[in-house]
Parts: sequence; structure tokens; C-alpha cells
Amino acid sequence: MKKLVLTSPLPPSVNNYLNYRISRRGNKRFVQAYPSEETVSYKSFFVDYVKDQIQEQNWKRPEKGKQVYVKLTFFLDRKRKDVNNLLKVPFDALTEAGVYFDDDIALPIAKRIYIDSNNPRIEIEISESEAIGVFDNQKEFEKFVENNCKLCKKDENKCTILKRLLDNRIIPEVENGVCTKKK
Repeated sequence: MKKLVLTSPLPPSVNNYLNYRISRRGNKRFVQAYPSEETVSYKSFFVDYVKDQIQEQNWKRPEKGKQVYVKLTFFLDRKRKDVNNLLKVPFDALTEAGVYFDDDIALPIAKRIYIDSNNPRIEIEISESEAIGVFDNQKEFEKFVENNCKLCKKDENKCTILKRLLDNRIIPEVENGVCTKKK
């Protein structure tokens, strides 16, 4: 199984992710959010580092519909930090660097949390899940296609039902592995 192993400095928390300012358009005022300096700095460094590691470790971005496990080991600089607040910025950076198409397919798994005030960091191990969309594995996906799509007159590549299944959607048109709309 292919794997990408990374080490990240502690990223900005979601509490420090954005700054806000009052902007004006004509006579209307509105609040505008923008990334904090800390976020911009972290992402600039981490995206470049990840791109280098993608090449060095020969990582191939998983095809659409595939999910990825993101196993995280936290080494925090102090107690009382909420590790859930530390996921947004690195997950966005991993998307930007090309590790996966979008972080909506990333399945975070926190393995451990340690306190290491001398070397705070997050160790990250990314690997492909066996799942393809709503299907648990390639064999289950192929079985569905064989029993449904191959027997249908619709073009498999243009089928919105199959596309939604690959987008992890549970849909009423499919019951117990059978497509009720096949023609």
C-alpha cells in the first residue's frame, strides 16, 4: 500500500486561522475574512515541503472517489490544546499541494497525543483507503458495476447514479446493492 509520511510544525489553530476587517462597497459595509499572517506563512512553508515530499516519496494522488486515511501523532508544546482545532490549515495545505483532490475525502485518525515542548510537531502518515465511494473495496465496486451498470443501457461514464455513489452519497435509487433505475 502506498504511503506518504510527513512532519509538520504545529499549525495555526482555527482560532487564529482568519482575521477580519470591515470593508465597504458603495454605501454598504460588511465584514471580510482573510487568512492571518501566521496562516499564510505556515501554508507557504508546508505546501512547498509537501510538494517536495510527494516527489521524493513518489506519491500518486488517489483517483476520484478514493478516500485516504490521515493518521496523526501530535507532539504539542503544552497541555490543554485542542488538537481538533489544529486540523483545518494542514488539511487545506495538503489539498493545495496535491496530496488529494479535496480534504472532504480525508479520514483523520488521531493515533496519539504527547507533550514535547522542545520539538512540537505533527507526524502525518497518509495512505489510501480500500473504499471507493460508498463501496468498501474494489471488489464490491466491480460487483455493483457488473450486476447493474453492465446490464443498463445508460453510458456508465455519464450515469449520475454511479457518480453520486462514487461521491459517497447514499441514494434511494440503490437498494441492497441493486440500482432500481437501470434500463
